[in-house]
Amino acid sequence: MSQKKAQYASNAAAFVAILTVLIILYILFLPPDIRTDLLGDRTGKNVNGTGSTDTSVLLKQNVGLVNYINTNEKVYDLPATRILSPTSGQILKSVPSISLLHALFDREKAKYDIDFNINKAGTKNVLLSFNIREHKGPISVVLNDREIFSSEITATNPKPIVLDTEYLSDTNRLSLIVPSPGWAFWSVNKYSLENLQITGDVTDYSNSEAVQYFSLSQTERDNLEAIRLYFYPNCNFKDTGALRIDLNKRTIYNSIADCGSRTFAALNKNDLLTGSNELRFSSTKGSYTLDNMYVKVTMSKPAYRTYFFELKDDYFNVKTNTARCGDYDGTCPSGCDETVDADCCFSRNGFWCSLPTLNANDRCRFYVATDDCNICKTGFYDSYSNAPTNCQNKYGDNTDNLCPANTPQPSKYYDKDCCFAASVDNYWCKEVPVTGIVDKCKPSIAPSECELCSSGYVKKDGSRPLSCNVAGINNNNDEDTLMNSYEVKMFVRFVDGSKRKRVDMNVNGHTFRIDTTSIEYSKVISDFSRRGTNSIEIVPVETDVDIAEIRVEFKQVR
Repeated sequence: MSQKKAQYASNAAAFVAILTVLIILYILFLPPDIRTDLLGDRTGKNVNGTGSTDTSVLLKQNVGLVNYINTNEKVYDLPATRILSPTSGQILKSVPSISLLHALFDREKAKYDIDFNINKAGTKNVLLSFNIREHKGPISVVLNDREIFSSEITATNPKPIVLDTEYLSDTNRLSLIVPSPGWAFWSVNKYSLENLQITGDVTDYSNSEAVQYFSLSQTERDNLEAIRLYFYPNCNFKDTGALRIDLNKRTIYNSIADCGSRTFAALNKNDLLTGSNELRFSSTKGSYTLDNMYVKVTMSKPAYRTYFFELKDDYFNVKTNTARCGDYDGTCPSGCDETVDADCCFSRNGFWCSLPTLNANDRCRFYVATDDCNICKTGFYDSYSNAPTNCQNKYGDNTDNLCPANTPQPSKYYDKDCCFAASVDNYWCKEVPVTGIVDKCKPSIAPSECELCSSGYVKKDGSRPLSCNVAGINNNNDEDTLMNSYEVKMFVRFVDGSKRKRVDMNVNGHTFRIDTTSIEYSKVISDFSRRGTNSIEIVPVETDVDIAEIRVEFKQVR
């Protein structure tokens, strides 16, 4: 018995040993993050100070489809559309013959009822006509319990009796009545009618409407400036009624179209939807054929998907740079010339031109004659942004609330007042941004664009862009450098793992390209990171890109 117990104990020990080895192997082959969670061996410091972990997720965002926009205009062609509302004379009711008779002892044929149906909305000019073969005495015509005629008819082919539209409905009853001869009891009132017809002009609305659809992407909708529907109406002006066009059940056009001429209808941006949009065409009279029809979308500079994450100041070495010659920083560096640096020009009471001039020495002038105003297309100004006396109330004078007609085009880039005249929501940069004059007047400012204008973008009311006031978006010359003991890494997971994906990632103004067929991509972005708020803009290259997730992780590496 003791020998069997020893054998059982030996077998149990062997089983436990084998099970232990299997568990260890299972843990070793687990993914690192799951193994770490299971063993609970995370140590270190969380970037947000919320726990003890050496890796922290700063950003985790499901992205989806990001549309590529290669132009500020896009055209959606629509097929030719025909709407038809023909009107024709039709017989609504016909009775070959009717005999009416009212005598002292014979009243059974004194009344004859005719029931008929119409589409009241589409039926006009309804008439009752008949021929008289025999008659004696008066006859009454009653429409829907309203007497519309009562008299004796002596003509063989009398004029048609008008059935007033006011008394008509979709379902109608017309009664022909011969009254009693009255005191002349020996007499008889009678009518013998032939070819009785109720006729009317009927409009067929079965083809009076047509529907077309076009789609807008989210990116197009977000960057939309204007949208128009163009069409060429083929029609006969005399025979057609008003053409009505509805966008998503809101009327955008309701008029008799200019037949044979190219026409457009402006679409309200607020009525547009991301995805499918419905255009409904209708007319109540005649026919229209709409050819060469398309929707033209005008967009501003694309504002692609941008995501943000935060980094604390504690993880950065901050070095303040000295003033540089040429910067709008309020300082004129030693040895810097007034023709190169606006602050040096202002310090000598000069007038500065933000746009380089043909003669470099003209960029900072201490006297500007009337004939000299046009030397600087953007206008000379002093340290208080005032124009020279001889150049006031001309283009380039940014304090006169005027946008002169002779301002170079596009005028919004050359005069502050023209910029705000184009839109009160625009932002203005008094100097020419590093990217050129096209960014001098902008409808919106992304965080990555704040540093384009070193003096800072301003609205008409003097306010600054909110995107540039976020903590960490600095317009000074401080240089942020992440400490070597930390690392910021970006991970991008695509939807498709076989097709080629090309996308530019703009991290705080630093752009690098992803060109891969893999489903995942990662890159250390420590050199691009800054204190406070950081931005990542996703810019597709030549085609749309479908991204499942973007993630940014922070960890201590030393």
